[in-house]
Amino acid sequence: MSNTRIITALVAFVATFIFSAGLVRIIFPAPVVKYVYTEQITRRSANEIESFLLRDIRNGELREVDRYTENQANAVTDYWKTSSSMDASALPQDFQNAWRVHMNAWGNYAEYLQAKQASKSNGLCNMEKRYNEDINRTWEEVLRIGRNYGSTLR
Repeated sequence: MSNTRIITALVAFVATFIFSAGLVRIIFPAPVVKYVYTEQITRRSANEIESFLLRDIRNGELREVDRYTENQANAVTDYWKTSSSMDASALPQDFQNAWRVHMNAWGNYAEYLQAKQASKSNGLCNMEKRYNEDINRTWEEVLRIGRNYGSTLR
C-alpha cells in the first residue's frame, strides 16, 4: 500500500510538472531571435568605401601631373571640386563626416594656393606645410574609418 501511494504521488507530480511547463510555454513563448548577417553588410560597406576612395585617388592622379608647375593651384582646385562633389550619402555616417573634414582641408589648401598664385609672394610659403599636414591627418582618419568597415586600402 505504501508503494502505491508513493508511485501515485510521483506520477501526479510528473504529470503536474509537465502540464505546468506546457502552460508556461503557451503563456510565455520563446522570443523570436532575428539573425543579422553583419559580415555581408560590412563587406558591402567595405566595397562601397573602397570604390569611393579609388575614384578619389583617380581624381588625384590628374592633380599630380601639374604638381610642380604654375598650374598647380588650378589642378588642386579642380581636384577639390571634383572629389568634394562625389556622392557619399550611401556610406556610413562617420565615414561621411571624416570625408567632409578631409575635403574641407583640401578646400583650404586650394584657396591658399590660389591666394599664393595671385600674390606672387613667397610670404605664404611657410603655410604650405601646415596645409599638407592637415590633409595627411584627415586622409589617415578617412582610411582608418574605412578600415573599421573592412576596407583594405592603405
